[in-house]
Amino acid sequence: MGDESRTSYYDFLGVRPEASTREIKSAFRKKAKVFHPDTARSDDRSMLFLLEAYRTLTDPQRRREYDRKLRRFEARSRDFPEFEYRTWLLERREDPQYRAKLVMYDLLHDRDDEALEYYESISGDESTRLVRYFERAEAMDAEFCVAELYEKRGDWRKAYEVYRNLIAMEGEKPAFGYFFDVVELQFRRLVLESIPYRDEPEEYLGILEEAARIAADPEDAARFLRRKAELLAKSGRRKDAIAALREAESLAPRLPGIKPLLRKLEA
Repeated sequence: MGDESRTSYYDFLGVRPEASTREIKSAFRKKAKVFHPDTARSDDRSMLFLLEAYRTLTDPQRRREYDRKLRRFEARSRDFPEFEYRTWLLERREDPQYRAKLVMYDLLHDRDDEALEYYESISGDESTRLVRYFERAEAMDAEFCVAELYEKRGDWRKAYEVYRNLIAMEGEKPAFGYFFDVVELQFRRLVLESIPYRDEPEEYLGILEEAARIAADPEDAARFLRRKAELLAKSGRRKDAIAALREAESLAPRLPGIKPLLRKLEA
């Protein structure tokens, strides 16, 4: 988690784990004044720890990984033995509530295959699969972990479904806080880089259209529409490509690649 005392970055800065980037920067400035080399309490080791805390907690992806490691550390530091608790859950796995708890437990203890198995065994609408049993933020964070696992296994369709549901849930009631930027980034990378669209071009066009419709960031929506226009142009559907580009332009006028392609198609 940090130094030998196992002080978390949050505790060291004196902020909540849910703290905003602004709160973290403010706490960093106050702490930096305490440990700065020009002060009476100058402490190189503490200053280095402070700088690492700052770099980690102000970078959404690094903060995400740190939070995950912190939760794993805390889960493994509980009073009850891990194996006995999991056995207790397994004895009750016929109840979907305990299967949901197994998902959470296995995600925190690197049991990826088991986590996916129990996740998929919980029936019902995907958007309420875990949120029925946990606080919304905790459930959505676990869903994001599930999406990442699907991506690692090359199952882009399931990953896409989970990301799509998470974006809709965040739009209904925000829960991700600082981390939603990373969720959007992962969704964008999946749609634009990980889907083998050459196998099913029409299916991919539909995904791009849907992704543009649900994207929280207008620039992301414009990126999806730009890709859609490129594919339409290649297939000779000039008018449809121009329409997609016009829509993309209205969302993000300065996004690179839109105007040159428009000029080419309208020439």
